[in-house]
Amino acid sequence: MTRTKILPLAEPRIYAYSSHATALSIMSIDEDYLPWFHSNYIQLCGMKDYRDTTDLPLDFYLGPRKDSNYNVNTNWLTFLSTDRQLVERTCGDIIPYIMACIDQNHYVALLLDEFYMKDRWAYHNRKWEHENLIFGYDLERRIFHIIGFKGTIRKFRASEISFDVFRAAYEQCDDREQGDWRNNIFLIRKVPKEIGPFKGKYDFDLDLVIQTIEEFLESHDASKKFSMFHNNLNHVVFGMEVYDSIKTNLPDFWYDIRPVHVLVEHKSCMVDRIQYLKDNRYLAEEEYTYLHDSYSTMVHTCTIMRNMQLRYIASKDREKDRHWLDRIITELDQLAVFEKEVLERMLAVLKQS
Repeated sequence: MTRTKILPLAEPRIYAYSSHATALSIMSIDEDYLPWFHSNYIQLCGMKDYRDTTDLPLDFYLGPRKDSNYNVNTNWLTFLSTDRQLVERTCGDIIPYIMACIDQNHYVALLLDEFYMKDRWAYHNRKWEHENLIFGYDLERRIFHIIGFKGTIRKFRASEISFDVFRAAYEQCDDREQGDWRNNIFLIRKVPKEIGPFKGKYDFDLDLVIQTIEEFLESHDASKKFSMFHNNLNHVVFGMEVYDSIKTNLPDFWYDIRPVHVLVEHKSCMVDRIQYLKDNRYLAEEEYTYLHDSYSTMVHTCTIMRNMQLRYIASKDREKDRHWLDRIITELDQLAVFEKEVLERMLAVLKQS
């Protein structure tokens, strides 16, 4: 075993949820994933009722998931999983196990109790088990290199954690039954291109983009295409209907910033996608300018909505400051109308392309 090793990571384009952020931070090491990325991350799905905690309130939709992760089927990553009990019975100590995995170029994703982690919002505040990604170690300093959501604003950033703190955060996670995905330890590896004909390769799929935009505009149940894997997801809505879902649930779930943050990232992805389409000659200058400016405006609008919600969350008199929620609901109505208009124009242009 070496004394130190750090696996490469890059800035992910999406970090609303760790399932996207961890996978994309590994895939983003080089740009060969971009044709796949810009062919996807268009559709949104949202819970009809946020009281139903079986799924996330709002998320990008990429098809079937395994262990709450969309990215197990991507061409650039392999996912292996084991569970805590099996590691304990076969290896005993989790720390040398993780170092051995990293030596084999496996990133290690697992739940830690962030009550014990100084740079996490839950530090000495409350028990909070959340996924973190281990991507390196230093045996001399007795630390792991780790990435997760730091601070009160929960930015997805790298940091260090001592072996002692890591052990406490790992061991204090509640014991769960085997088979519960939260009990799993995931080993993620970037796949070399030469390993097979489909690994590390994906051509930009304009037809898929057109089809997904159509489904988004029609609020089509995108899960029906995958009925061979699971029954229809009747507890969620898709596409344009997510705006009504957010509005319906916002008055009771004002403290959950994730849905509006997902909107910020969705519009940002659309801006990047439009730039990609222009760079690859799918869009003429005039249409590019209209679409790019329109979605940049939407990014700004969603960022303002997020800031308004944060102000309401921080309010000491929420009855008095209720107007912040009312303004968000009004903005959501206007955003839905504007995005429908822009997407219809984008769809017509891409079909001609």
